[in-house]
Amino acid sequence: MNKLTTVTAALLLMGAPAFAQDADGDGNVSLEELQAAYPEVTADAFASMDTDADGVLSADELQAAIDAGMLET
Repeated sequence: MNKLTTVTAALLLMGAPAFAQDADGDGNVSLEELQAAYPEVTADAFASMDTDADGVLSADELQAAIDAGMLET
């Protein structure tokens, strides 16, 4: 991940109080991390957000989920 993407991800993940936090600091948000902020998110909903199917959400995937109305900030 390049430096700009890392900074963008960090800002996105820290931006809103109710927003998911990257608890392990890997620059992505896992299902468990997302459910800590959004307990109603199911594994199926998470999979829909995880467009590259790598098992975690990147900053771009999180933003796309917000833009699509799948998550509220």
